[in-house]
Amino acid sequence: MIWLTTASVLTLVFVVPAVLASALKMIPVNIQPGYNSDIRLSIYKIRGFSQKFVAKTGNLTAIGTSIRNPNLKNKTDVIFSLYDNGNLIRTSILNGQNLEDGSFVKFVFPVIPDSLGKEYTFTITSPGAGPEETIEVFIIGEPEPTSGITEYTYEEEVHPGGIPLVSYSQPESKLKTINSVYSSWLSRLLSPGSQKSE
Repeated sequence: MIWLTTASVLTLVFVVPAVLASALKMIPVNIQPGYNSDIRLSIYKIRGFSQKFVAKTGNLTAIGTSIRNPNLKNKTDVIFSLYDNGNLIRTSILNGQNLEDGSFVKFVFPVIPDSLGKEYTFTITSPGAGPEETIEVFIIGEPEPTSGITEYTYEEEVHPGGIPLVSYSQPESKLKTINSVYSSWLSRLLSPGSQKSE
């Protein structure tokens, strides 16, 4: 009976993470930077938002951020357009009806294999929304240099900073993803302070 319990525990510890990791379609590259929920910009009709950033990963496949939809009034399309040197290369459209107020939203698009280190510009617009159907993006003024966030444009004025974004990459292979999961897990398990109890 003890061997059955041991086998079950070992399966849970070593096999289940591999199965779950192999199912991942995208991996976050960074954590979302902190932001002040009182600093935000409204997006509706021709009032859009544009931001420049440097991709910190290859195989870029999504950008995530927090968006407000006050009182869930916006039920029109929210359009994310990604540009490389002024050329539109990807578009992702979400319906405002699916955006909860203050929710974290991912704009997913076909993978860009050679994205590492390149500067991109994206816009977020909601051209079908009126002033009472606004959506709002949160703004960080001085992002960390490692975030890749450089500047944003709002109402034709350029400012340092931008939205607190999370970049997502498509895993190069299932084997590399599984290896990354186990490496991270084992390094945490074997780190000197991990076994201390307070």
